[in-house]
Formats: sequence, structure tokens, C-alpha cells
Amino acid sequence: MRKTIIPGKRITRGIAATAAASLSLCAVPAPATPAPSSSGGSSSAGSCSRVRLPVRLGPGLPREHIVSGSLCVPRSYAGGVRRVDVLVHGGTYDSSYWQWPQNPRRYSYVRKTTGAGRAAFAYDRPGSGDSSRPPSTALTVAADAHVLHQIVQWLRRRDFSQTTVIGHSVGSMIAISEAADHRDVDRVVLTGALHPPAIAAGAPLTIARFHPAMLDPSFAGRRSIDTGYLTTRPGTRSASFYRVSAADPAVIAYDEAHKDILSGVELGDSAARVAVPPGLNDTNRVRAHVLAIVGEHDTAVCGLLLDCGRDENVRANEAPYYTSAASLTGATVPDTGHSLALHPSADLSFARINRWINTH
Repeated sequence: MRKTIIPGKRITRGIAATAAASLSLCAVPAPATPAPSSSGGSSSAGSCSRVRLPVRLGPGLPREHIVSGSLCVPRSYAGGVRRVDVLVHGGTYDSSYWQWPQNPRRYSYVRKTTGAGRAAFAYDRPGSGDSSRPPSTALTVAADAHVLHQIVQWLRRRDFSQTTVIGHSVGSMIAISEAADHRDVDRVVLTGALHPPAIAAGAPLTIARFHPAMLDPSFAGRRSIDTGYLTTRPGTRSASFYRVSAADPAVIAYDEAHKDILSGVELGDSAARVAVPPGLNDTNRVRAHVLAIVGEHDTAVCGLLLDCGRDENVRANEAPYYTSAASLTGATVPDTGHSLALHPSADLSFARINRWINTH
């Protein structure tokens, strides 16, 4: 059985009201070392534990929401240093983006991370997966960043001395906000997210492919999904997220069949933050080391004004936005679309990220 870590309080699964009612139950101390997991999505190079973490959506708000995640630790830490990668998925995904069940040797970032001697914490952002589903209007980039900050602090209390936050798409915007506001992470890896003038003609098309989740056959009738939650229109994920000529059709089909939702407020907030010019953007308050890495054929950010075929082009595009960063590196992955981790090039993208982490 997979052991569940519930910091401080025993929390039952469910929506926010259920979580709040459970806060009165007895305390359960978190074990120092997670127990091995029998889950097929766990890392063969370590062990995993399920985590149910009570969180606030903002300072001073009640701790009434639950974040569901998985903490996977290696058998031994590289160099003896307890390092952890915190993995923030993009919109209409959940934490399985980082622990893809198909061909995990190729597609599971978590498996590769523990194999490289670092821990990995992949979690469902509020509103997605097994985490609580607040009203869609409560989910902003700032609220998500505050949740991420609580996760980072929880991991620090578990004696992880170095933290790298790795975001994908909307998750990258959340990682930027957390690093800018709290400055408590060592490194930030941003996938599938660049700034103007890079934003391509494909970005409006990608946004146009969203519609209310309650109107989608995959989510129709679910009372916990209000009108502000969105998902991708049926059959559109291949065009939005993949280099179709390179990606595995089985992966695209699985992705389509297991899509998730996001708040329309999160989507709009992310788009607005991208558009803020250099000097005024949150990015200029990030002090950590930064890696911006994209697929060469990410149609949401590449093309027209930016050729993503060269690392130096990506760095030059982002340089005005990260004037306070400890360092900035740009990277591109050939024959790859928006969802970097779900292409056959996943080994290459991980190798580039892993090498960067080990040298910064």
C-alpha cells in the first residue's frame, strides 16, 4: 500500500467543505522517509508517498483547501545533498503530466529525477486532479503561487536544502510569481512559456480551443465544476500541444481521453502577466537561476518573430525580462511541440534540464 503523508492534521479527501470539517481530527506526524509505493507511476529508482497538504489560497485566508501530491525520493541523493524538484503542471493537465503512465521510462520526469539522485514532488494544482476544487473565480496566478510557496516551505521543513521549481505553460507563470514574491527557491525551470515579442499567431488559436468544461462530454454533469472552469474542445489537443509528425499517436489519444480543467481566471491572468513589458513584469524580481526551455515547434510561442531552433534566440528573447536573475539560460528541444515532456524527445529535454540543474 502507498503511505499517505498528511502534515499536521488528518484530512479526508473531497472538496473544501469536507477538508475544513476534517481539520478538527487528530494530528498525524509526517514520517521522515516516505514508504515505498506500489503504484505503477512511481519511480523505480526510489520510493513514493502520497501527500494530502492543507493550504490557503492567500495570506490570512483559512487553510480549507487540500493539495494532493506525490513525494518521490531516490535511494540515495547525488553528492549527499537533499535536493528536490517541485513540478507544476499546466492548464488542463494534472500531476500525471510529470508521471505519465505510458512508457514511463521515456515519459516520466519523476522517474528520471529520482534516478538522477533528486527527490520530486508532483502535485495537482487546486481545481485539478484529486485536489480541492474551489470556485473558479478564486483561482488566480497569485493564489496558485501562494499555494506553491506553502509547498516549498513544507519541503524545506523536511530538510530539503535545495529546491528547483519546474513549471509547464500556466505552471511556469505560477513558478515565476512564486519566485518573484517569495525568493525561497534556488532555481526556476520554465517550459512552454516565453514573453513578447515571441508570442506567435498560434497563441490565440490555442486559447480559442478552450470552452466551458461543463459543456464538454468528459465533464458534463459534474456539480463541482462551475461555469468558469474550462477545458480543451474535443479533438484539439494534438494541434495545441504537439508536434504531430513527431509525437506518438497513442500518447496524444491518452492525453485527449484524460484531459483535466483549469479556471478561466487563471488562463486570463496568465495571458495578462505574459503581456506586461520588461521592467514592469514580475520576472524582473526573480533572483534565482532561470532556465527557459521550449520545443522548437511550440506553436504558442515560436514562429513569426522568434525562431526557436537556436538556444541563443530563446535567451535573447527572455533576457530583458530577467535582469535580476542569478543567471539566465535559453534552450530549445528539436522536433518538439508545447507539451515538452510528452514527446519522444523527452529524454533529451530531461538531459538538458538535469545538466543545467547540476551546473547551476
